[in-house]
Amino acid sequence: EGADDFEIWAVEPPEPLNQRLYWCGQTFILDPLKELVREKEIYGIIVVDKGDSAIGLLMGKRVTPLKIMDSIVPGKTTAGGWCLHRDTLVDTPEGEVPIEKIVKGKELFSHDFSVSRKSVKMCKKIMSRKPERCLQISAAGASITTTPEHVFFVSVQGDTKAAGQLSAGDKVVLWKGGRPIESKVLQVEEKAADGEFYDLDVPGHRNFIANSFVVHNSQGRYQRIREGLLEDFLKKTGEVANEAFKGNKDLIGLIIAGPGLVKEAFAKGDYLDYQLKAKVIGLVSTSYTKEFGLQEAVDRSEDLLKDASVTKEKKILDRFFSEFAKENSLAVYGIVETTTALNQGAVELLLLSEGFDWAKAKYKCKSCGHEHEKVLRKAAMKSQKCDKCGFEITEIEETNLMKHLTETAESMGTKVEVISVDTPQGNQLYEIGGIAGILRYKV
Repeated sequence: EGADDFEIWAVEPPEPLNQRLYWCGQTFILDPLKELVREKEIYGIIVVDKGDSAIGLLMGKRVTPLKIMDSIVPGKTTAGGWCLHRDTLVDTPEGEVPIEKIVKGKELFSHDFSVSRKSVKMCKKIMSRKPERCLQISAAGASITTTPEHVFFVSVQGDTKAAGQLSAGDKVVLWKGGRPIESKVLQVEEKAADGEFYDLDVPGHRNFIANSFVVHNSQGRYQRIREGLLEDFLKKTGEVANEAFKGNKDLIGLIIAGPGLVKEAFAKGDYLDYQLKAKVIGLVSTSYTKEFGLQEAVDRSEDLLKDASVTKEKKILDRFFSEFAKENSLAVYGIVETTTALNQGAVELLLLSEGFDWAKAKYKCKSCGHEHEKVLRKAAMKSQKCDKCGFEITEIEETNLMKHLTETAESMGTKVEVISVDTPQGNQLYEIGGIAGILRYKV
């Protein structure tokens, strides 16, 4: 306190810094340097299918998920698709009956929208399933538990919406006081499903009354409703992608991927902003969606990303692990084996992991004065003991081993590649020591 302490650092940026700045203050102005090291190789990834979609970024060699979304688009068949909880009460001429007790041929009340009155129809078929999630919808004096894809009437004119599209304030049609009324939805709550859920096939008006709600089961309108739900989901995916990517000045291109044909529909449709649509560099088929789909999309985009660093790194690691698997392998790994081959000039390509955590240090024993030189993991540097007397030893000098190995490689005409830990193969290199090489000849 009260003493002057002057220290000077010289920073050599990775590329020329064409800017001069003189600033007096208590903090360093690092913005120009941060701009130099900011990742500028960025690709957007959209993985989309009818069931879910994923939005992500490929930044250098790292895949970063931004948004994962699930849809409420049902499968191509109604069987077991639109379902109500087993305790749901169905309106029949004999009174309300739990839906799980309804049998084929049972007479039910159905609503005729053309004349706005009840009529009796016969149940033709019963379907059931056990979903994982469900919705509880509450309206004036009525509540019902349903799967998100079950269709409800939302106006006395016969308009419909899937349960998953409903929110508080929307309208649904209830049968109250001997007539249909439009009532506001008070709450839509998602929760874990409990037990069997059932659906009924009612020919004629294609609807029935359950817990006072008029619910749809029209086979004829199912495909159109399914297409409408898919259209809404693709629009939502496009909106999220536009928000995530638009304005990113470093975005080089977009890849659209997915397991089915939905990706083609998404690419052809007007779901993306026209500026982003112009950046689409290709479509890729994947087996997976969500986070796995994002990584798979990158793995399968070598042709599209041939100039990207992640593709170049993958080719290098493919070459190493391919050589590693041969009987007379020219691959070498491990700190001792690789540095020995490097010092002999036998290494053609040296691979160093970004997570390289080896250090070269000199120690001196507090007891006997013996000096040691060791190469070890940084985590183990502080717990070393003297090889002669067993007492604790003190570190007196440390060498930047990564820099030392790089300089040695350059003096031997060996090419050096620094490998990220953001890919499965890059992480695998780190797990085997973080250092490896491909030899010019067997040693």
